[in-house]
Amino acid sequence: MAKLVCHGEKYTKGAIGKIQRHNERLNEHYGNQDIDLERSHLNYKLMECPEKNYYAAVMNLVDIRNNPTGKKLRKDAIVLTEFIISSSNDFFEELPPEKQREYFEVALGYLEEAFGKKNTIYAVVHNDEHTPHMHFGFVPMTEDNRVCAKEVINRNTLRKIQEELPKRLQEAGFHIERGEVNSEAVHRTVKQYKADMEKEKAELAITIQGQKQELQKLATVKTEIKSVEKISTGKTILGSKVTVDEKDYKKLTSLAKKQLAKESNEKKLSNEVSLLQKENKELQAINANLSAQLQKEKSMSHRLSMKSLQAEIYELRRFKQKAEEFMKKKGIYDYFRKSGIDLNKIEL
Repeated sequence: MAKLVCHGEKYTKGAIGKIQRHNERLNEHYGNQDIDLERSHLNYKLMECPEKNYYAAVMNLVDIRNNPTGKKLRKDAIVLTEFIISSSNDFFEELPPEKQREYFEVALGYLEEAFGKKNTIYAVVHNDEHTPHMHFGFVPMTEDNRVCAKEVINRNTLRKIQEELPKRLQEAGFHIERGEVNSEAVHRTVKQYKADMEKEKAELAITIQGQKQELQKLATVKTEIKSVEKISTGKTILGSKVTVDEKDYKKLTSLAKKQLAKESNEKKLSNEVSLLQKENKELQAINANLSAQLQKEKSMSHRLSMKSLQAEIYELRRFKQKAEEFMKKKGIYDYFRKSGIDLNKIEL
């Protein structure tokens, strides 16, 4: 059983003109891609605006009946409330045009009873969008003639509509049921609802496109398989060998070459990866060995430098000792000392 769709929106007086242009298709272009202006002649009004002008009708009603206290209406006051009444596409596709109209007429009758026929501004049915729906607009007037959307439209009001309107439609012979209790879908604004629908459509389009691509790939594979399966063969006198048509033979060899090329490329890539991994490990090992060798050579170089220096000192000390012995033998040792050269003060 189809579910009732009921979405509400509240407007200040500054938005009234835009609402009328949308409902009566007064614009040449619309941002909403669901609107097909070539089908706009299928739209119709269940209630004509009394003043032919939404703004004039709303403000006249507000001025005549509003504020028994004499207070002025705030600039941001809600002066117009709109409900969109609809259901699923499947539901409307099963109804002939006259039954669709009756569906909206029954809904209009209930809404006029609930919010006052005297407060109603318009009732327009759109058949030029994705799903048939009715725009029902009225001034949110309290029983004591005050414009107060908070009192007229609240959670209890929406719950009551969801409970009572489906019953009224069922009594008229329509297989419709209420939406979910306290469902977010019931309380979303018209703008949010349409935005969510556009998002769902975009996501669905992406999914469908992806599925089409996958199907195309499968179709290509199936075509190649079928083309191979259709190849006729015949036995030869050579035992297990068979004959095929030259065209089919070329097709088979072409497919075989493609498969072999693919397998060859995969094997080549696999071998290259293995080789690179092996080379990488070898380079890491070489690097580790070089680091260890460099450290070892640094340590050895330091030791060699110390040994070389010590050897030179040792040789110089031996040379000094031999020089002193030589000078003493020749009797010139004391001469050097008298001349101020003390060989003992030379430290090596």
